[in-house]
Amino acid sequence: MQVVPLHEPVKVRVDFGGGEARPLRFRRGIEEHHVVRVNARWHERTDRRTLRYFSITADTGDVYLLCFHAEDMIWYVESVSLDS
Repeated sequence: MQVVPLHEPVKVRVDFGGGEARPLRFRRGIEEHHVVRVNARWHERTDRRTLRYFSITADTGDVYLLCFHAEDMIWYVESVSLDS
């Protein structure tokens, strides 16, 4: 498995329910990826930021690390672990 660092801003469709956020799909350029599974979620707090991380498996089988910058309301795809 190859891990590719990205740190690209992306558009994410999210479902909020039960006090949790669940990414449903995201768009990188013209490609739209559907989230098959949320593998893990965690957050980090710094002096001025709250970063919310989601390890997700996409419909391609690849595992992406998504990060939501809460103060800026911006999503990033930090990396992808390629299945092939």
